[in-house]
Amino acid sequence: MTSKVLLFITGCLLALALTGCTPTYPKEKFEESIVRICKNEYKLDVKVAVTGKTIAIYLPLENLIDFTFSITKSASEKINDVILSVSRVALSSDAKFDFYCIIAHDVRMPEIQIVIIKSVDDVKRFLLNDISRGEYSKRMIVDIRLSPQAQKERAIKEVFDRTKLDKRWQEDVLNDFFRSEPTVVGDIGYWNGRFFMKDITLSEFMAEQIASRIKMEFRDAKDLSDFFIIKSSKCVYASRDQKNFFKIDVLVENKYYGKPEEGAASGKMLGLILGAASAVIHNYKFDGVDHVEISYGKDRGYLKVSKEELENFRKKKIKTDYFIKEK
Repeated sequence: MTSKVLLFITGCLLALALTGCTPTYPKEKFEESIVRICKNEYKLDVKVAVTGKTIAIYLPLENLIDFTFSITKSASEKINDVILSVSRVALSSDAKFDFYCIIAHDVRMPEIQIVIIKSVDDVKRFLLNDISRGEYSKRMIVDIRLSPQAQKERAIKEVFDRTKLDKRWQEDVLNDFFRSEPTVVGDIGYWNGRFFMKDITLSEFMAEQIASRIKMEFRDAKDLSDFFIIKSSKCVYASRDQKNFFKIDVLVENKYYGKPEEGAASGKMLGLILGAASAVIHNYKFDGVDHVEISYGKDRGYLKVSKEELENFRKKKIKTDYFIKEK
């Protein structure tokens, strides 16, 4: 079945969902429906859990990643099959969800996981041609990392070994103190037969997306990526003094010993960060932010930018030089 046919089918399902007809997949059978479609149509065994308005799907796979730590073609196809299945059910159900999160593990290396987070509303908008394919891909969070829970339990078990804690007590201690539900998106995962999930909020999703966009756009910016390595890109949604803001922290290093046009590169980097933040805030029409705080570059330059300044930058009413002079 071609991607165009799949898109047409899903579009029809969306149209039915929006007309208010009897749901194809009632909320009472929501999780069961996803499991059944994945099994019957794609021969994939998944597990599904719901936390608030977030759907979590666990997908164990063989050959998930290759030697470069990239997703293999076969794994990508299976993940897309799951994404399609979840979209079909979510868009033709009376159950209301905001996000879905797919957690894929390589059965050979279960400590490594791939987490994919999508907004249900973004899926609808894409199918209605309200957003482009390129923009849609930027709105998807894809994170390949070691399972946070696996790392935590490994560290605790090393402590158990050193202290010679009786094995009869080890599981009780882990369950009582170290197997709590995550408080941040970065700790989401699946480990030892259990989901570690939280109900994802829009502000958290936007923060993750800002950090992700910065990394993607940095790699595409040859005048930066040819000379610098992005070590980390982080963003959190925070509150202080009755003000809400996104706190962005981007760390880079020189690829070489020289200092090729560092001043110019720093300005370009700031422009890239401002562009990512302003695009995400505008795209989701998000009113719950007063400003953004940015730490960036090698010298940890700091900048506080109001929501109004960010919007003026997006509209190209002001340029990056404006913020560098203000800094």
